Amino acid sequence: MGGDGGSIPRRCEMVREKAKPEQKNKDHDMVGKWQHCALSGQPLVKPIVACRLGRLYNKEAVIQHLLDKSSKSHIRKLSDVKELILTDNESKDKVVKADNYVDHYAASYACPVTGIEMSGRFRFYFNFKCGCVVSEKAIVEVPSTECHKCNGPKHEDDIIIINGDEDDVKKLADRLALLREALKKEKRDKKEPKAKKKKLVEPVDTKDDRNSKKPKTDKAPSNQSKHEQSEAYKKLFHKNNPERTKDQKAHWVTFNPYYN
Repeated sequence: MGGDGGSIPRRCEMVREKAKPEQKNKDHDMVGKWQHCALSGQPLVKPIVACRLGRLYNKEAVIQHLLDKSSKSHIRKLSDVKELILTDNESKDKVVKADNYVDHYAASYACPVTGIEMSGRFRFYFNFKCGCVVSEKAIVEVPSTECHKCNGPKHEDDIIIINGDEDDVKKLADRLALLREALKKEKRDKKEPKAKKKKLVEPVDTKDDRNSKKPKTDKAPSNQSKHEQSEAYKKLFHKNNPERTKDQKAHWVTFNPYYN
């Protein structure tokens, strides 16, 4: 081919190049993250929840995941996710569509402050304390120490980006690890004072302790009379009294006060 002068071969026809890796469609990936559950892959339906890594889930899928003890993830209990308070996108229904056209990229929710659609083209954040969702533009242009939607408390550690990139997810994972360590330490500190109190409490006397015999002492009890403590009275009941004679010692059958 090409030797007769009728055609000139190109390089791509003569040399086989290595196939280029297939590039994923960013739009499809964006729709998968923002409109589908990260656990089940089903379309997001209210109630929608989000974890501390910024991923979106259907609440029903999270409950099923927790009931399945064989599955392992960073979601260990229902308090690890927060139900989101979303604002419906009013402009979605106003868009004129063709007969069978379905706009898969149209967002169902929007920012309550700026009106930006929550489609993935713009960065959105949610407050883990109250669950309100606002755009990054609203946080930058309208700085506030309170929540932009409900005026509730807002802390920097509770502001979490939704569907962030790899660096954002890594930072959120480190923050989550520090939070769990702090909670474990707080629980240990609460248990230590209780253990110390148990050691300081004296043991309560039981019935056996009260009924146990008291140690004998050499001292005579205080309620004895002087007559009982006298030497003459003691000699009457002493077997080995040297002053006793044989006649004074009674027969074992006979009752006699000398017999002891």
